[in-house]
Amino acid sequence: MGPVAFFPMPLPFPSPAFPSRPPRGPLWLALGVLAVGLAATLLAWNGARLRRIEGDRGRLARFVGRTEWGLRNRLGRYEDILRGAQGILALDRDDPTPEEWKAYVDRLDLPGRHPGLASLAFVRPIPERGVEAFLRARPRLKGRLGRPVADPLPPGEAALDGGRFVIELCEPRSDGDMAPGLELSASRSQRMAAERARDSGNAVLSGLLYFSPEAGRKEAVTLFLPVYAGMDAPTTPAERRQRLRGWVSAGILLRPLVDDLLRGEDGALAFEIVDTFPAAGPRRLATGGEWPEGTAPSQIRTLDAGGRAWQLRYAIRPGFYHTEGRNQPLLILVGGLILTFSLTTMVWSLAGTRVRALGLAQGMNASLSEALQRTRSHMAFTPLAVIETDAAFRIREWNPAAKRIFGYGREAALGRDPRFLVPPELQSEVAARREALLTGAAGLRLTMENVTRTGQRILCDWYNTALRDGDGRLLGAIFMADDITERRRAESVLQQTQKLESLGVLAGGIAHDFNNLLTAILGNTEMALEFARGHLDLQAALHRIESTTQRGSDLARQLLAYAGKAHFAVKPLDLNAVIAEMGDLLAVSISKKVTLLRDLQPGLPPVEADAAQFQQVVMNLVINASEAIGDRPGTVTVRTRAEEWAAWRLAAEFPGQVLEPGLFVRMEVEDDGAGMDAETIGRIFDPFFTTKFTGRGLGLSAMLGIVRGHKAGLHVASVQGKGTTFTLLFPAGETTVLLPSPEPAPQPKVTGTVLVVDDEGLLRDLARMALEGAGFRVEEARDGAEAVEAVGRRPAAFDAVLLDMTMPRMGGAEAFQRIRALAPAMRVLLTSGYTQADSLESLEGLSPDGFLQKPFRMGELVEKMRELLVAPPRRGMPE
Repeated sequence: MGPVAFFPMPLPFPSPAFPSRPPRGPLWLALGVLAVGLAATLLAWNGARLRRIEGDRGRLARFVGRTEWGLRNRLGRYEDILRGAQGILALDRDDPTPEEWKAYVDRLDLPGRHPGLASLAFVRPIPERGVEAFLRARPRLKGRLGRPVADPLPPGEAALDGGRFVIELCEPRSDGDMAPGLELSASRSQRMAAERARDSGNAVLSGLLYFSPEAGRKEAVTLFLPVYAGMDAPTTPAERRQRLRGWVSAGILLRPLVDDLLRGEDGALAFEIVDTFPAAGPRRLATGGEWPEGTAPSQIRTLDAGGRAWQLRYAIRPGFYHTEGRNQPLLILVGGLILTFSLTTMVWSLAGTRVRALGLAQGMNASLSEALQRTRSHMAFTPLAVIETDAAFRIREWNPAAKRIFGYGREAALGRDPRFLVPPELQSEVAARREALLTGAAGLRLTMENVTRTGQRILCDWYNTALRDGDGRLLGAIFMADDITERRRAESVLQQTQKLESLGVLAGGIAHDFNNLLTAILGNTEMALEFARGHLDLQAALHRIESTTQRGSDLARQLLAYAGKAHFAVKPLDLNAVIAEMGDLLAVSISKKVTLLRDLQPGLPPVEADAAQFQQVVMNLVINASEAIGDRPGTVTVRTRAEEWAAWRLAAEFPGQVLEPGLFVRMEVEDDGAGMDAETIGRIFDPFFTTKFTGRGLGLSAMLGIVRGHKAGLHVASVQGKGTTFTLLFPAGETTVLLPSPEPAPQPKVTGTVLVVDDEGLLRDLARMALEGAGFRVEEARDGAEAVEAVGRRPAAFDAVLLDMTMPRMGGAEAFQRIRALAPAMRVLLTSGYTQADSLESLEGLSPDGFLQKPFRMGELVEKMRELLVAPPRRGMPE
């Protein structure tokens, strides 16, 4: 921001007297010379400028074209080398010996002809049970089986889905990690690339790796090409997996590759290769030339390299513009303007010195008046606080925005030093900042805390500029301030919301997979208890397993609650009644020195909520408040109120939360404990975060998920040393509280044929045993496609279907729609590790006859199936 001067009153310029008719001949001649000179100058300048721009574009385009072609060419040569080795291995029934492989690679002369191609290797897939036999047949690899350093997988995942991928032959060995015995399947990126190459039959590049030769760590990628047995090429992924013999792989060092690519190129241009394929985001592979700091790419090209999307990014370095002749357009413009104005001045002088001087004075007066008017308008209407001082830093101008932001009127601020706006603890920094302002050539920008007239602390961005005259003497300073308090607060809320949403997605996925495992454990435990009758010790052990599994199920429900995806049994609820019922439980859950007070407003409107989940929220908040008080006496207050909230109030007190204005039931849990600082408040909802030595679990994290699942608002206010208040805002409902329903009558015995559809064989076995034990006939299908095929062959053979939602090949949602179309009368019971609401989103308006969330007991499955088969027909279904 450049210096701006403000004047309280317009300057008194005299009104000049002009002749009524100045000489027109010299005037028109001067104007003609000026117009022709300016036109010629602009045309010459624009032509030179366009030629310079076109030259710069061509220079960049040539560099881009050469580097892109060079990279394609080199990668193509590397792939050709692999295809040559692939052909040799595919035609030869016997594997080459290490000596034959070394002789073959030496003939290729990799270091001399292919810089960057560090090694050529043959990788062998080994079933997990065939590792020992593989090593016995190749004693040279005994004791050399090892894991790569780059991108390692956990040991338990390295041998999944296809066994191990081990380098059997590798030459040369000096420039990389490619060495016989190295287990590439233990590297995440190399395993993924090898599997994609195996299933597609094409050459596939891995992500960024780090080879560790003796000279130090080097960035690299690996190119894989599958080798299949037989003369003809397999056409399907299944046939490719069956006939896979191994892979030919090439270790490519990125630094030598880029150096060879840029040898003799334009050094004023920077170049980098970015891999956009990784799930974690784009990753830089290599850079050619020093990338100018803070510079965005001038051009981006996308290259399909081995099945990965590589971006080639180009930037112009400062030396690009240090070339001969670049200042030609400026010289033409300046020279043309000088010549034009010189000629115009000579002609204009013919009109008389007096007329020219008076006209110039008139123009200067009008320009100055306009500038002053613009300055006054800016001072009056800008949203920034503008404070002008003299050389002694005494305020001489104070605009309306400064009064609005800081609360001081203009008269109260004039003549004072602006440091009265600085808090006492920051006064020591004022002198240093003023010194930096006075000695610096440019202005100064900083962000600092300030104090208003009422004592309120606000955060402001400051733009400060020193005012000087033509000789460099200090005239004063301009200080411009913008109040960013609310913006920073909103940014903080947005960051916290985004963090909680991302953690919620992770927690929901973990809970779904965890529920599948718990269902199998719980079902097998139930079956084992049936067979263990009479064995008391065994039954006790099984009951302990069942109890532990149930605790795991509770943890999964907490994870789903934190993710905002828990299953809520929502009904009209009187919050006062729930809190009153929990009185004894709350009293024994808190410290003996803590007094629990209930301030409950009578006649609260009901809210739509899950009673059990709400009890968990109250319990977590009260116990957390008690622990914040510690071993000293204190008070925890639970308070309820019914209040009308306007939109502006919701936005101010619950920023970033989607709440519609209207009637709410507000619940507060207040304590007079130690309180929290801002950093702690920002982390209290993180899973497993605690300030206590023995703390663990999801606690407030699960509570936050429950609150979000009920579309309620949450606000935390805390002052260190004074206590903390949690405020929850529940939308008030319009219905009345429902009375408990009577116990259901016992169900009659029901039989029928059930199709059990699940990709987990263990879960299918458990469901079959449970249903057959209850008198049902059971058939099984491994996925949705088999289920649709079975129903299509015999639509009247099944009375009901137990259908899992998450399966390969064809998921539960698509299978359900096809089964409903084939057999509209068939009862369908869906099951999933996710909640019912999440599972039914993909059914496009169709409703199943029932839903079971994993983990569930086998008894629950039997009872649910009986309920479905005795229920009356759906509307529109034949009876």
